[in-house]
Amino acid sequence: MTRRLRMTQACLAGIALGSLIAGTLPPRSYNKDLQVQYLSARALRDGIDLFTPVSELAARYLPATTDTFPHPGPHPPVLAVLSVPLTLLPFAVIVPLWLGLNLVLLTTVGRWLGLSRRASLALAAWPPLWCLLYIGQLELLILTLALLGWRCAAAGCDGRAGSWLGLAAVLKLYPVFLLVPFVARRRTRLLLAAGTVITLGQLANLATVGPAGFVRYYVDVLPRVAALYDHQGLNSSPYGALLRVFGGADDVSPIIHAPDVVLPATIVIALVAIVTLAILDPEAAPAAALVGLPIVWYYYAPLALPQILVLLRSASLRRTTLLAVGAMSFVLPLVNVVVQWCGRTAPPMAVLLAVQPAGFLVLLALSVVHHVTARTILPPRTIIVPGKSPAGASAT
Repeated sequence: MTRRLRMTQACLAGIALGSLIAGTLPPRSYNKDLQVQYLSARALRDGIDLFTPVSELAARYLPATTDTFPHPGPHPPVLAVLSVPLTLLPFAVIVPLWLGLNLVLLTTVGRWLGLSRRASLALAAWPPLWCLLYIGQLELLILTLALLGWRCAAAGCDGRAGSWLGLAAVLKLYPVFLLVPFVARRRTRLLLAAGTVITLGQLANLATVGPAGFVRYYVDVLPRVAALYDHQGLNSSPYGALLRVFGGADDVSPIIHAPDVVLPATIVIALVAIVTLAILDPEAAPAAALVGLPIVWYYYAPLALPQILVLLRSASLRRTTLLAVGAMSFVLPLVNVVVQWCGRTAPPMAVLLAVQPAGFLVLLALSVVHHVTARTILPPRTIIVPGKSPAGASAT
């Protein structure tokens, strides 16, 4: 590693960490997504309806007024139970502690992926990962659990692998898609372990809010909150991009008014993603999930970090992978900055907001190419030289 590269990594890490630490100070700390599980835990502890809008809970428990979430928390109720210990400290103290925990997870993930600590911290400057760390979401924890599951699965410890992957699906629902590759491979023991953990998580949800609350969460709260965002720029899935380009989005004007195209194209893309989920290696599953899920937040991109590093280590795919990563880096906050800087000369918002989903699609295509190429490379032929045994033969 050259000195220049080390200096670049140190500078990127310093800039990213400095801005992240500054963002943990009040009053900015009171706008973090972390408030959702913190306030839900406070409501649970005090016997308040767990599905009270987050903005109302913020007005009750936080010193600064925030209306970031004028709806109930969309996370599973069990997450409120797990977050109760956080409520023993003020929220302004929890925010920097949560950032510190996430930085530990980041360096741990980086070490598992073959990166140095300096390189891992430099990744904090990658816009999707920086946003994830800044707002205090759970995706680094989910990525850590997924990596634990994949490592255990590779070692043949299917019970442990299923438990880790099942726990990820308990915290949020969408990681259940990470189990699809193991369904295709008929890893029955892994799937049974994951199913057991997920079932226990649902029983914990039921015990937390009761039968009526359990039904309310899945029938009313979760669909209603999803409907607030799936047609807006926060949704970085290909479905969201199609809505903005062809019509149906709530926040931007379409480029081409053809809303009838959206549903058929979304179905085709989702089917392709499901097929690739089944055939690609488990570590590539997030790349397919980013394409196949109907709702993908812009900070989900770091989930594909293991697959990105696999592709970057392929000389033939490195340049195209960098282009895909560049597109994936064009997250919503960065789009807003570009629009403010460029003013009237900025491209249409529908086009800008379609850049990250396009990066997801390219990343999935590259993953398929890498998978096919790795499977079709033939082993070197062995030439048998007269008078020599095969063990002493030369290979070409």
